[in-house]
Amino acid sequence: MDIPTKVAYACNILSMEGHTDTIYGHVSARVEHAEQIWMKPATLGLEEVRPHDMLTLDLDGTKLAGALPRHAEFPIHTEVYRQRPEVQCVIHTHPPYATAFSAVAAPLRPVNHEGALFAPTLPRFTQTSDLIVTPALGQAVAATLGASRALLLKNHGIVVVGTSVEEACVTAILLEKAAHMQLLARQYGEIEWTPDAEALQKQARIYHPEAFQQMWAYFLRKLQR
Repeated sequence: MDIPTKVAYACNILSMEGHTDTIYGHVSARVEHAEQIWMKPATLGLEEVRPHDMLTLDLDGTKLAGALPRHAEFPIHTEVYRQRPEVQCVIHTHPPYATAFSAVAAPLRPVNHEGALFAPTLPRFTQTSDLIVTPALGQAVAATLGASRALLLKNHGIVVVGTSVEEACVTAILLEKAAHMQLLARQYGEIEWTPDAEALQKQARIYHPEAFQQMWAYFLRKLQR
């Protein structure tokens, strides 16, 4: 499967798993052997995207190919790629539970397996809740992300990265579930969570590269059904 097709499927899977916000939210992936990226266009919902819709951008955000408009928040993607050479995919969406959690001044805890994936800490970008539309803001988001696999944009949404489209897509789904479970647990009383040392052991045991591929394959089958 080529990269534009994977990006389109990632968009469709994310929509299926609750990340749709009308025409907002976007996924990108590096173009092999080039300082360029494939990116979902603006004006389409995640569920509508097909491989032929993909835009090609350079890392300055200049559109090199594609008929549809570019998302204004392309600096989230381009600046993360500049700072994280190992990252092959960047996702920004507004899933309801993780977005609600972004408004809570409390850390995400490993209250379930999915939460353990983000131990020991999930960064939170607080500089602005506005759109990330300038290189400077994109650089600030990338700096806050650091070496982490995801962050919360305060009152806005999430940014997730991965060493493959498959890993990033599955990670975004798991982040939404982790936020949902913590918000749900709070309704029952005081939260208990897995200690960081044990959470890191669970990360290695549960969320290894083969597992991400297996979960991606599951979501593809679910999408096709």
